[in-house]
Amino acid sequence: MVCENKYFTYYCEKCYKKYTNVEYEWCKSYQITEFKLSKWLSGNKKIDNLIQEMQLKIDSYNDIVFEWIPYNQFIDIKEVGEGGFAEVYLAIWKDGPLNYDNSRNKYTRNQQNKKVALKCLYNSQNITSEFLNEV
Repeated sequence: MVCENKYFTYYCEKCYKKYTNVEYEWCKSYQITEFKLSKWLSGNKKIDNLIQEMQLKIDSYNDIVFEWIPYNQFIDIKEVGEGGFAEVYLAIWKDGPLNYDNSRNKYTRNQQNKKVALKCLYNSQNITSEFLNEV
């Protein structure tokens, strides 16, 4: 069977399903599989479930990827405020967030040393499902 090359530009080379976004060759089906295999987990079952749930909600190449970032990824951490249930810090995220690189057809980190706000939650080892629903 002979197919035009144009046929292949509409389908993901990895999972063979039609691209969710053909212009950027972004495939939700494949990305969900990739996120499920990732090692971005905290070790806390409730938090890990939240991360996975948020990743499954990604519908577009330009959606924010919700992920677990290890503490050692932050430098120049400075306290900037304190609230009723948390302390707030300003920090530099060494690697930066994941963004979809349509020229390479994959997520990459291209915003190194990104300024971010961190919250240190009081009593965070006892996180409840209700609190995570608020997040």
